Amino acid sequence: MRLIFAILVLLLALLTSAQCQQTEEDWFYQGVALADQGKYDEAIKAYDEAIRLDPTIAAAWSNKGVAFADQGKHDEAIEAYDEAIRLDPTDAAAWGNKGASLADQGKYDEAIEAYDEAIRLDPTDAIAWFNKGNSLNKQKKYDESIKAYDEAIGLNPVLAEPWIGKGKSLADQGKYDEAIEAYDEAIRLDPANVAAWGNKGVSLADQGKYDEAIEAYDEAIRLDPTDAAVWGNKGVSLADQGKHDEAIEAYDEAIRLDPTDAAVWGNKGVSLVDQGKYDEAIEAYDEAIRLDPANAAAWGNKGVSLADQGKYDEAIEAYDEAIRLDPTDATAWFNKGNSLNKQKKYDESIKAYDEAIRLNPDLAEPWIGKGNSLDDQGKHDEAIQAYDEAIRLDSTDANAWYNKGVVLHNQNRPGSHEAFAKARELNAAKSIGVSKNETI
Repeated sequence: MRLIFAILVLLLALLTSAQCQQTEEDWFYQGVALADQGKYDEAIKAYDEAIRLDPTIAAAWSNKGVAFADQGKHDEAIEAYDEAIRLDPTDAAAWGNKGASLADQGKYDEAIEAYDEAIRLDPTDAIAWFNKGNSLNKQKKYDESIKAYDEAIGLNPVLAEPWIGKGKSLADQGKYDEAIEAYDEAIRLDPANVAAWGNKGVSLADQGKYDEAIEAYDEAIRLDPTDAAVWGNKGVSLADQGKHDEAIEAYDEAIRLDPTDAAVWGNKGVSLVDQGKYDEAIEAYDEAIRLDPANAAAWGNKGVSLADQGKYDEAIEAYDEAIRLDPTDATAWFNKGNSLNKQKKYDESIKAYDEAIRLNPDLAEPWIGKGNSLDDQGKHDEAIQAYDEAIRLDSTDANAWYNKGVVLHNQNRPGSHEAFAKARELNAAKSIGVSKNETI
């Protein structure tokens, strides 16, 4: 037994000696291998060993920063990049990676400064140009971002990502045809690029080309069935076509993949409303609100569903919360006016309509609502003036013509037949919400 124990002690001593003989270079490459396997904590420990043996090894600090960034620990990553830069101010990669972590924190000005330094040190770094373009896009500096993307494309013409970035900046400017051309170039370079297909779908949908948009989304889904955002966008295009059953199926798949996306819950609520499923819609809006209490649209849409059920007090509470979150939301003010009108609170409703009009003077609907409340107060001349203003803003609004006709008819005044005829022409039978609902 003593002999065996002695052999074990000798083996342990040899192993310890071998470990002690590992150089900083050994630890560095061990860190690289561990990071490649996604073992970031172990990689950081290996880089720390390399740094312990040689505190001046800038590459270890830089790679340590990348390992932190890959874990979403951007403060620690930036500290590591800063140390790498202190040791080697000419390390373009460290500057570029620092920029990426700053961008992930929403610090776009600082990120762009870091990218600019990376570019100064290495003007041929296409990735730095691409990332700079992304930060400029986030700042809504679309022309500048496109210039950065074009520079990246010139330096590396086979890279798909700058084309996608360029497409997004073009789409953000409303240049959908050019955006689609950029996405198509990205797809030509990388036919399996999910982002290119997904973004192409968005631009097609923004042009009202819903069938083509859905085809693009379906290709993105074929390539990556787990992309929740694409499922959500497909749902929107289906809903825009009135295919609410299919839209809800798409939203449900998006929710299964990412239950935390408040926007998808909100959109599901809209489709449920269009099916008359108000209780289910309210449940969807409540989930959207739980996930994002500052979601003004969800509060506003919840109000509409409550109003459709005749729950005007609760609806007004929801509209008030939407308005508190976004006082510039003309639609919330308009809808609040409608609920106040239903409660016969005409003065308050007119104030709400006036606020909607102030916020969006080009919107016809608040003028119709105001006309209704004025007529309900017996202020028929003012009501007609309000309807006339609605007609001036949108001469194709059947509600405005129909409601004007009702007032003229009830007052035995000329012009009612012409107004009704115009309403019929515009299909007044399908008028919504604020109509007076009298029969012609």
